[in-house]
Amino acid sequence: MAATPGKAAEPARGGPEWLILAGIGVFALACTATWAALRLAGGQAVSGNPFATAIELATGKVRWSTAATVWLALMGTALAIVAGIGVWVWSRRRSRRSRVDTAQQHLGNGKDIASVMSKAVTAKAASLGVTDATAPATFTTMIGVPLGTTLAGTPVYGSWEDMHLDIWGPRQGKSTSRIIPAICEAPGAVLATENKRGNLDHTRLVREFRDEHGNPTRQVWVFDPQAVANEQPWWFWNPLSYVTDETRAEELAQLFGAGEDGQDAKKDPYFDPEGEDLLANLILASALAGEPITTVYERLVVRDRGHEAVAVLDEHDYPLIAQALNARLNYAAKQADGIWGTAIKMAKCLRGRNVRPWVAPTGPDDDRPELDLAGYVQRGETLYCLSREGVGSVGPLVAALTMAATKTAEAIATDSPGGRLPVPMLCALDEAANVVRWPDLPKLYSHFGSRGIVILTILQSWSQGIGVFGDRPMKLLESSSNIYIYGGNVRESAYLESLAKLAGQYYRQARNISDSTGRGGGGGSRSVSIHTTLENIFTARDLASWPRGRLLLFSAGNPPTILQTVPWWDKPYAALITQSLAEYSPDAKEPAVAEGRAPAGDAA
Repeated sequence: MAATPGKAAEPARGGPEWLILAGIGVFALACTATWAALRLAGGQAVSGNPFATAIELATGKVRWSTAATVWLALMGTALAIVAGIGVWVWSRRRSRRSRVDTAQQHLGNGKDIASVMSKAVTAKAASLGVTDATAPATFTTMIGVPLGTTLAGTPVYGSWEDMHLDIWGPRQGKSTSRIIPAICEAPGAVLATENKRGNLDHTRLVREFRDEHGNPTRQVWVFDPQAVANEQPWWFWNPLSYVTDETRAEELAQLFGAGEDGQDAKKDPYFDPEGEDLLANLILASALAGEPITTVYERLVVRDRGHEAVAVLDEHDYPLIAQALNARLNYAAKQADGIWGTAIKMAKCLRGRNVRPWVAPTGPDDDRPELDLAGYVQRGETLYCLSREGVGSVGPLVAALTMAATKTAEAIATDSPGGRLPVPMLCALDEAANVVRWPDLPKLYSHFGSRGIVILTILQSWSQGIGVFGDRPMKLLESSSNIYIYGGNVRESAYLESLAKLAGQYYRQARNISDSTGRGGGGGSRSVSIHTTLENIFTARDLASWPRGRLLLFSAGNPPTILQTVPWWDKPYAALITQSLAEYSPDAKEPAVAEGRAPAGDAA
């Protein structure tokens, strides 16, 4: 068997016996060619046995002629042409192969991975009621989410019940071959997050589904309080529109509590829970009063205004919450400062001057539209949420908008036939650890899949996921994912060792050769022994140096398999993406695609 990627080659098989066999082959070929040339030349009786003819030619019983020379030359030329074509085809195929492709013989092939192939995924889509009748464009993939192709070129998909977890290191092509195709080919509503503007610029025009006159038929919404894409706030979304009771207020406060550091942050066992609960109290009060969310921050920094919130809670029949808030207003100074100071830190993203127009009306004459999440989902529109990590991040607001959109979609699904969205929704959470710090996401993963809400969570490393969700929730997220993809460029030895173990083992035949020469110039001895060992298909080194253009796919109920990536420039909508870059990218002055290459800087 062939050695697995990264392993040393087996001992060479060369030896005297191979030279003898090679000599016999050359002799047989020469005899056959000579015999064929003489037979074609004609003019004399030639035996039907090529070897007998060679003996007769050597003994003079058969004469070599000029015609035989011509035929031999023609056959040699034809053989050389055929051999040249064969070498060219072989070299072309070899140039497209990756060093890990040899491992595919030990992984899932054919019927082993039938559940992610076109026939099975199409049947699944039909059983869920997803048909071509709802396709918004000719290039829309109605049967599922595109993953790539097998090494033989057969397309592979995730179904509309599958949830996805991807781990890709930087510069491995996750945007070009995974996120952008998924967004472009989604049949229904899309929510996409990122900390740059690349995915937005590539897919914005595509998701507008323009008509024959060039007019958009579906709205694209871009939430951009940090000016990542320099989008103007021509619309707004009120986070408090999501809050209908104390439970939802607590959910929203939890996202602010996760903040910038997630599980990596050092939490105070008293002040952090108290500060988060205080924030939930104020959020509920402002939601009940119909106030903008920025009022919550105003009440935190001017503590006496907390009495306004107490009155609102009493008025709307939340007496126990009102009492808890009133108690926090009357704690001893040091205790109150700690609680209120913690809540202020959690809500600091609300204080930015550029944030307010995105989350609240600017005044009584503000006629900008407010994002209706239910309408956006039902109309199959697209929402991009942009945020940078670090100072000034609005990550909690992006997480809040993501949560509100998915929970709204869940409510629509609950009221729909079969308890599922009529047309599936795709949530492509790129840079999830930096942009969407949603602690409850692992718990909800499998549930969303049953509702037709397909979530694609993309992380740069395993430890990055642990930093957001924690160790056990990250393992839950992994086990709840029907589609789990490793894209390479991760250098965490413990994780890679675990992944290598998950990929499985194979039986390898090892060959031991000993060759010794006797003393005094005497004869030598040579022995060959073969034994079988059970070894990992991949080593941690193989996975750390995983080549670009290949994915390692773990799918539910199937053995792992290697896939080829299919970048957007090999898709039927490549021209639309090029047009989108020309219209929306701030520096698109040259054609985006030239001679089949990706545009510069598009290898994320």
